[in-house]
Amino acid sequence: MKEFDLEGLSREMPYRMPEHFLDDMTERVMSKISQEQQEQRRRHKERRIYVLFASAASAAAVALLLIHPFKIGGPTIPDYESISQCASIDEVFQSMSTDELGVYSMMSNYYGN
Repeated sequence: MKEFDLEGLSREMPYRMPEHFLDDMTERVMSKISQEQQEQRRRHKERRIYVLFASAASAAAVALLLIHPFKIGGPTIPDYESISQCASIDEVFQSMSTDELGVYSMMSNYYGN
């Protein structure tokens, strides 16, 4: 292994510091801390606004579900028994709801009847 000659090294500093570098160090540090605190307050305020809007959106969604619940089953097609009790096709259409008539209309257009 190679040995290093530490006695031959220079004892000078490898860099130089500007003359008045430490004179205003306290002021620079304090201003940097103040800037960081202001930035932190701004981020905290933005976060509070985001949480407020998210809470309002959640409350609106819950209110919407309570006021107007979704129909899970969707429109139903009349069963055979209810159709067989009708005397004519007009009675079948009169017994159907608006949603059921819409489904019938879409299906009849799709199949080309």
